[in-house]
Amino acid sequence: MPSATFYAESVPFDQIEKLAITGGYSAIYATAKPSVDVVGNWQNRYCSLADTFQPVLDRVHNFEVREDDVWIVTSTKCGTTWTQEMTWLILNNFDFEKAKTDDLTIRSPFLEFNGVVPNVPHDTIEALNKLPSPRLIKSHLPAWLLPKQVWTKKPKIIYVFRNPKDAAISYFHHWRGMVGYKGTKEDFMHSYIDGHVNFNPFWPHVLDFWQLRDEPQIFFTSYERMKRDLGGVIKDVCKFLEREVEQEQLTQLVDHLSFDKMKDNPACNHVKEFESMKAAAGREVEEFSRFVRRGIVGSHKDEMPQTAIQEFDDWTEDNLKDYQLTMDDFINYSKY
Repeated sequence: MPSATFYAESVPFDQIEKLAITGGYSAIYATAKPSVDVVGNWQNRYCSLADTFQPVLDRVHNFEVREDDVWIVTSTKCGTTWTQEMTWLILNNFDFEKAKTDDLTIRSPFLEFNGVVPNVPHDTIEALNKLPSPRLIKSHLPAWLLPKQVWTKKPKIIYVFRNPKDAAISYFHHWRGMVGYKGTKEDFMHSYIDGHVNFNPFWPHVLDFWQLRDEPQIFFTSYERMKRDLGGVIKDVCKFLEREVEQEQLTQLVDHLSFDKMKDNPACNHVKEFESMKAAAGREVEEFSRFVRRGIVGSHKDEMPQTAIQEFDDWTEDNLKDYQLTMDDFINYSKY
């Protein structure tokens, strides 16, 4: 169990049963005011995490941050891998050869990975401690659960938003492939809206970083904007990271980050993770969905029932009405 920094409340068993999760599931709360201001009453804020996270929460909270770190923070299935690959290349002088041979999970470790898959021998926190600067760090945690030094040393953070309907559909397929979810799509969508899947609830996660978007160390963008104008986003990220990019490098990077290239690049398509989790679960590879799946905007339209679309729209409106925001505000935002 984590120390007094956090406490966990078990999610009701019927909810766990719907998600077909093996083991426990908890809502994590803070016991004291977080290091970063959050939207709303922090005492009532929570993050849903499998019980396997509890042993690593304090290690994450006390993680030694460096001022020259760069963090990629997103809710799940919001273009994290895409953004990591883009940012790593910008930080590493557009070394495309290394990006094709060295696995992205080694180049840019997932901070809390051992909470997701606790039985793997690779300790990502230790790996990050040994990584030379500047480190590129991935996390799906909400702002208030990130290491406390993130808000004192203020490393640069790139936050990526995505339409939650598309993110939820992608996460559903991820759970089927990586977690072995056997439940219905309808149950999963309800669990997503209710905040009962890892790293949710979704809207508080987004709104915390939205209110921080004008801070000099925060770069807020969207999956949709990257799909619409990847070259423009690359230029903005270069400006944010104070790195130069020549036209030839920009053209090559846009091509490297294309859907087909990403899908077929074994260094960043997470095939190795699929294989290790497949072996642990005892399932055939055909049962595992591709990590880089469709990569389109609006994928929910032909995969989500109209009733679910309406439920997501109502849920979004309910979460945004007090802030006078719409989905387009997040999708179209540009820092520069």
